[in-house]
Amino acid sequence: MTNVGKCAVCGTSASLKCMACKKVYYCGKEHQKIHWKKGHKTDCKCYETASNELLGRHLRATRDIKCGEVLMQEFPLIYGPKVASAPLCLGCHRKLPNPERNYYKCRKCAWPMCGPDCEKYECHINECELMSSRNFTAKIDYNASKQGTDKKESAYCVILPLRCILLKQKNPDAFKKLLNLEDHLQERIDTPLYNVLKANLITFIKIILGMSEWSEEDILRVAAILDTNAFEVRQPTKERKVRAIYPTAAMFSHNCISNARPAFNEQMQIVCIAKTEISKGEIISISYTQPLKSTLMRRLHLSQAKCFDCICNRCKDPTELGIFAGAILCSRCKVGKIISTNPLDNCAVWQCQLCPHKLSAKQVNLGNAALQKELNSLNKTSPRGFEDFLLRYRDTLHEKNTHVLQVKYALVQLYGNTPGFYLHGKRNLTYSTTKYAIDFV
Repeated sequence: MTNVGKCAVCGTSASLKCMACKKVYYCGKEHQKIHWKKGHKTDCKCYETASNELLGRHLRATRDIKCGEVLMQEFPLIYGPKVASAPLCLGCHRKLPNPERNYYKCRKCAWPMCGPDCEKYECHINECELMSSRNFTAKIDYNASKQGTDKKESAYCVILPLRCILLKQKNPDAFKKLLNLEDHLQERIDTPLYNVLKANLITFIKIILGMSEWSEEDILRVAAILDTNAFEVRQPTKERKVRAIYPTAAMFSHNCISNARPAFNEQMQIVCIAKTEISKGEIISISYTQPLKSTLMRRLHLSQAKCFDCICNRCKDPTELGIFAGAILCSRCKVGKIISTNPLDNCAVWQCQLCPHKLSAKQVNLGNAALQKELNSLNKTSPRGFEDFLLRYRDTLHEKNTHVLQVKYALVQLYGNTPGFYLHGKRNLTYSTTKYAIDFV
């Protein structure tokens, strides 16, 4: 039997249904076009906001969603530099190339920029006028001795919180949307990062810029909203790496085996795509952390950065659903894999699956930290160090251990794109690669 409803425009009996949300009926295509222009374009969604005690506010599907379907596209409410950033332009947000002597500086506030045209970007005008009116000038200069190191400047930590604060007068509706997001300030307030923010960010806003009407708590709340909800936006072709707030996308819950993934287009829209079929009523989830990391690393990152303990199916399973990203090869029996006896307890003992050999969580953590430090120190422009790493730890780390996966991911990017390893060279490579910056985060 054909479903029949009332036309959203004229109210007559109708059988034509909106193919996107499948909630609204029309008597014909003409009324569908009229309704779309009247506002259905913004209301047409395949998801709705729900809430429960475990997840808080989250999004769930209002209909069956196909794998590969675009769930939403959303422009950023606000965006800007990360807490620590390599020198970038505060107008177009591109990474600044090495200059001959020093960066071009904004003529009013002295922040490094691409050139005079970038001073006119809307995102920079208000902050520039405020800083220059208070006689503040940035002190970021090019240092030739640090060339090629991508030295990060902590001074950028004040820019995005300041832009959020300026929204209150510039765009009150946008500011309300920002304040509607979760902050987890009480969990963050006494952490080392927020002790630094109390000294730096609050001093900058209240004393240097003279915004005494803003309380310490309100300033830190803005910073906490950013830390809880901001997405890192990477656009390699534009050499842009910033963080941005997308109010609707911020409602996606986390799962280490997620059913959706975010991507970013050239206009900085977030585009969320279904990775699997999603049933009506199912929670839509993305991953807030690095999927190549082990359970121990993922849960620690989520606890520190997002203020919750993940208990998803992957985190609960000692084998990580057969991924074994944290597994170590047993040095006793030489056959078994050493895994956590209770992955939801970061202090639990680790034991071989086949023999009684055990390791403490402290030993595993120290080992992981040492390996990560070694990886971070490798020359990221040549495959040699990564190949040596795989050879050196072939009898210690499981083939899908997180450190091994990171190295293989780096090699996939290097092969075919570095001198001595081009596809037309001596090495016979049969797969193509994509050139991106190698960044262990």
